[in-house]
Amino acid sequence: MSTNLFIPTAEAAFIASLTDRQMNRVVDEHLVPEPLFEQRGNNRLFTRLGAAFANFYFATEDLLVAGARRQILDELGARVSRLELKDQVLTLTRLDSMSWKVERNHIEVDVLPFLQAASYRAKDVEWADALVATNPEVMDGMPVFAGTRVPVSVVLGSMAAGIDLDRLKASYPFLTESHIQAARVYEEVHPRRGRPRRM
Repeated sequence: MSTNLFIPTAEAAFIASLTDRQMNRVVDEHLVPEPLFEQRGNNRLFTRLGAAFANFYFATEDLLVAGARRQILDELGARVSRLELKDQVLTLTRLDSMSWKVERNHIEVDVLPFLQAASYRAKDVEWADALVATNPEVMDGMPVFAGTRVPVSVVLGSMAAGIDLDRLKASYPFLTESHIQAARVYEEVHPRRGRPRRM
């Protein structure tokens, strides 16, 4: 399976609307089919489909017992493995390639809404990655708004300190609500390690 199909835990957690801890449980307890996640050294990586399946697993725990949820995901995983367009399904870019309904004891379970929700959140990540950039030549590689030298952390820190968007726009005229939302998504998906740098 291609390595670019896999995303880090923080991004998978965002797409799944789950915590990093829940995504780690997915690996530790094998809650989704194994081809949908990987362990590389200390890093745990997931396909976007694996993230969507994780969301289904946790979101339906009050409705279905664990064994039933695993059976549903195993059956769907087996269907995906037989597809010609498997990679597009694993990245949630083609959801119309097969039926996402599974019948168990005269009850039909449709997993498609969980996949669609995860697909929308994956698009939020792509959009954030387009509006925020990192380059070692610009601000020592700090995340900045694309095409500028304005660090994302400065703008979000200012907002957290109570400075409103209109006041920030006086200093940074390019800023829009979309930039702010993209910055928040970017920081959630790409958490910084260690102590923040001083400006």
